Amino acid sequence: MILVIGGGSKIGTALIGELLGAGEEVRALVRGSENRGSAFPDGVQTVAGDLADPASLTAAMSGVEKVFLLSSPHRDCVQWHTNAIDAARQTGVRLLVRSSILGADEHSEAEFIDAHTQIDAYLQSTDLPHVILRPNLFLQNVPESNIPAIGPDGAMYVDAGDARISMVDTRDVAAVAAVELTEPGHAGNAYEVTGPEALSYADVAAALSAALGREVHYVDAPDEAVASALAGFGLDQWFIAALVGLYQDYRRSGPDGYAAQVTDTVKRLTGREPRTLAGLLAEVATASAGSG
Repeated sequence: MILVIGGGSKIGTALIGELLGAGEEVRALVRGSENRGSAFPDGVQTVAGDLADPASLTAAMSGVEKVFLLSSPHRDCVQWHTNAIDAARQTGVRLLVRSSILGADEHSEAEFIDAHTQIDAYLQSTDLPHVILRPNLFLQNVPESNIPAIGPDGAMYVDAGDARISMVDTRDVAAVAAVELTEPGHAGNAYEVTGPEALSYADVAAALSAALGREVHYVDAPDEAVASALAGFGLDQWFIAALVGLYQDYRRSGPDGYAAQVTDTVKRLTGREPRTLAGLLAEVATASAGSG
């Protein structure tokens, strides 16, 4: 039995599909207030629990051999993940695969990355068999966040400077996690998961111009302007500051730093080429045409 924590996320949803396709028994953690069955495919067990409630995690892991651990960004995520790691040790889980972030192998000024660095270090200090998955920024952010924010003049405002980022498709991250959960020999490893190319936001704008059939141009925006725009959408101030801090880290990485590295993890572990931004945008266009 594999317990998926974060099964409602894009990675979690794709991972559950991969695991079911491989014939695995899957259990998904859901909060007690959520509809416990409707969000998951047939055959997935659901169990109520909360990362902030250690006792619920211990109960959810009863009879579980392996755990996938992912959560959305939150000011309390260090404690949340520590709770899950401790519960896995207490219940005798044989393998925990944790979704971290690229760059979490060393200190960072960015809160998102620093939190993952702390959790990774804690996990590595335990006797719990584990795998750490460190994906880069998700390609899905482009259609879901950047496209809706393009102005009438075609301007796409991002506070990324000249950074290049090897963005990765969430489905490829899930495919890598599925291999780690179902095949032997991965415990003790940390895998950096990237897309096939390091993209600047000027590159992203060019890809969007081609996909949308209209001119899109990247504008390097000040952090303050981005923070103000995000606040206008009602986002939590902690999240806004952490997101701005992440892009400050990308700017420090620049055009050839850690965020621009391209790894062969997806191809090496899954045998498939990692998905590209152009391919994702073509899928989005096809889906939009089909629903129109």
